[in-house]
Amino acid sequence: MKDVADLVGVSKTTVSHVINSSRFVEEETRRKVLDAIQELKYRPSAAARSLTTKKTGIVGIVISDSSNPFFGELLLSIEEVLRPRNYALIICNTAETLDYEAHYLDLLLNQRVDGIIAAATSQPWIELSKAKIQQTPVVFVDRAYDNFDGYYVGVDNRAGAYLGTQHLIQQGYRKIGVLAGMDRLSTMRERLDGCCQALKDAGIPINYDWFIRSQLSPEGGRQAMREFLNLPDRPEALFINNNLLALGALLEISDRHIDLRNEFGIVVFDDHPWAAVSSPALTVVRQPTKQIGQAAAEMILSLIKEEPVPEKSVVFSCELIERQSSQRYKD
Repeated sequence: MKDVADLVGVSKTTVSHVINSSRFVEEETRRKVLDAIQELKYRPSAAARSLTTKKTGIVGIVISDSSNPFFGELLLSIEEVLRPRNYALIICNTAETLDYEAHYLDLLLNQRVDGIIAAATSQPWIELSKAKIQQTPVVFVDRAYDNFDGYYVGVDNRAGAYLGTQHLIQQGYRKIGVLAGMDRLSTMRERLDGCCQALKDAGIPINYDWFIRSQLSPEGGRQAMREFLNLPDRPEALFINNNLLALGALLEISDRHIDLRNEFGIVVFDDHPWAAVSSPALTVVRQPTKQIGQAAAEMILSLIKEEPVPEKSVVFSCELIERQSSQRYKD
């Protein structure tokens, strides 16, 4: 900074005001300072600046798997909001592992990030959301906790799953199973609740043996589909709780050379790039993923700047996209 000041013939304080936009500087002087910065290839120290501003310009995001199309689209939409505001992201993948969540929580807090967006599930995150002394704002996205009172952006999972199950019932299916994922996750529990409520409202008995739980991964979907196909009294339709489970289930179906049109109907919670080109194309419950990410990013920025947040909890509705996989081809 001293070299820039000496080259232009101004004080270090003036250079600092130009870099940080902290005070008005005459346009001619400002231009000379910027030209000198470019000529000398000067890069302001973010670490040093953060000591003064108490801000790092970094937001951390904790998700289970950035290769999941849902989280991939979520990240892009969050970046679209943060990038023009000069914020960068630290992306942490937990692989649904509680130890990794705890590790990344410590890492982000030690890095003094300005805020955190988290699709997290372990107890330390609950405690963080309640800790006033921490002063690191947290917005939970996609997942929440029982009796949660923190900042949250997600969808009405129960209503979405209800919509998908109701569609199967309207197609004439009565024996409906669920690839239910992991009980530990609020999203999976809520979607299963929505399925059960749709069955109850239609007067259809619930067979809990048809609810198959597994890890949220393609391999977990494969395993769950194997269990489903081996049921002695197999359901005639299947609601799948997320897209990674659906991918694994379809891979298992393909390996067994099963033609879905002649076997059972399927509805999946989550749309994804390959859903429309599957054979048959998948009927899905679509989440407004881009809006979720944008809302979460706007919320965390407001909290960082200590601005009012219009709504502490933002819950979007889902949409049923009807394709061929849910059509009933046989009586």
